[in-house]
Amino acid sequence: MERKYKHLDKLSEALDNKQLNKVLEFLTDDCILKAGNGEPVMGKDNIANTFESFFPAVKSIAHDVKDIFESGNSLVHRGTVTYTRLDGSQLTVPFCDVFKMEGTLISEYYIYIDWSELF
Repeated sequence: MERKYKHLDKLSEALDNKQLNKVLEFLTDDCILKAGNGEPVMGKDNIANTFESFFPAVKSIAHDVKDIFESGNSLVHRGTVTYTRLDGSQLTVPFCDVFKMEGTLISEYYIYIDWSELF
C-alpha cells in the first residue's frame, strides 16, 4: 500500500542535519510540539526557538527509524536516536514520534522519549 505521508521520511534527515528551515517546512503555522515531559510549544515561531536552543546543545543527532505507521490523518515514526554530546560521548535511546496531519503538514507533533540522561 502506498504511504500517504512518505514525504515526512525527510523530517529525520532535516533534524539530523540541524536544518531548522527544512524542519519548519513540515509544520503548520499553528503547530503544537510536545517533547518528552516538557510543556507544549505552540506555533511555528516558538517551535523554531525551541530547536534553535536544542541544536547547539548537542554535537550531532542520528535517527534510525525502524517503523512507520499511518492511519487516517495520523502518522507514527518509531526507532532509536543517537545523540553525540558536546564532549563526544553518545547516548542512544528509543523514541516514538506521533504526528497529526493537516493536509501534508504536521499540526501536532508529539515526541515520546526519555532525555533524562542526555545532559
